[in-house]
Amino acid sequence: MHRSQALAHADHKYVWHPFTQQQEWCAEEPLIIVSGKGVYLRDIHGHDYIDGNSSIWTNIHGHSHPHIVAAMQRQAAILDHSSFLGATHPKAIELAERLVALFPGAPLSRVFYSDNGSTAIESALKMTFQYWQLIGHPEKNRFVAFTNCYHGDTAGAASLGGPIVFQKCIFLAIVSRVLPH
Repeated sequence: MHRSQALAHADHKYVWHPFTQQQEWCAEEPLIIVSGKGVYLRDIHGHDYIDGNSSIWTNIHGHSHPHIVAAMQRQAAILDHSSFLGATHPKAIELAERLVALFPGAPLSRVFYSDNGSTAIESALKMTFQYWQLIGHPEKNRFVAFTNCYHGDTAGAASLGGPIVFQKCIFLAIVSRVLPH
């Protein structure tokens, strides 16, 4: 069995892709991306693709940008990860201070870090909901979103406009039961 076939078999057996019908996914060979350079992605068969998805920072700097790779290597040699659950670290503190300083006179006084768009949306939903509850406006329990759009693949983010099956997610179902609108 070739490496691409072995990986495809393992992907079909062990990976659950977001917003994907597994039966359809498993009927075809998956696109297996093995490297990226600039705006291009290369698959396991050596075919190049333009990264139209532009994941994370690649929409600005491209894949494998030497300055970003070097910065990541320097940081990983010092500290590659530290949870924010009951701890912090100097780089996070310094970056938050710099970000808040970009908005002088604005009500922004703190930064919430998230590692992807889905959890950023999820966190924003929860923070917004909590804010209105804490200041005494429980009637403010609805969210505005684009219909049939991708806002993320966490439960709350998906419920905003994704497939209909997610529009009654656990988070929003609890909100609607506790605070009927």
